[in-house]
Amino acid sequence: MGSKYHWQSQNVKQSGVDDMVLLSKITEDAIVDNLKKRFMDDYIFTYIGSVLISVNPFKQMPYFTDREIELYQGAVSGHRLIFLI
Repeated sequence: MGSKYHWQSQNVKQSGVDDMVLLSKITEDAIVDNLKKRFMDDYIFTYIGSVLISVNPFKQMPYFTDREIELYQGAVSGHRLIFLI
């Protein structure tokens, strides 16, 4: 059985860590560095535990197509959402 969500797939390019609880050190510098790495590769969504962090990409991104909405359906229920501008 395959992964239900694209971020659970083994063939997706990784940039930094998608859940920052996996950082070797949780410091301000490590968090900012991880967000920068992901931002530079157009990964604007990052988690830290149950908190979802979104960095404003300042450009049109294809995240909210019908396909993406279906993939994320129910995936973030119970999570907090933080937008960085």
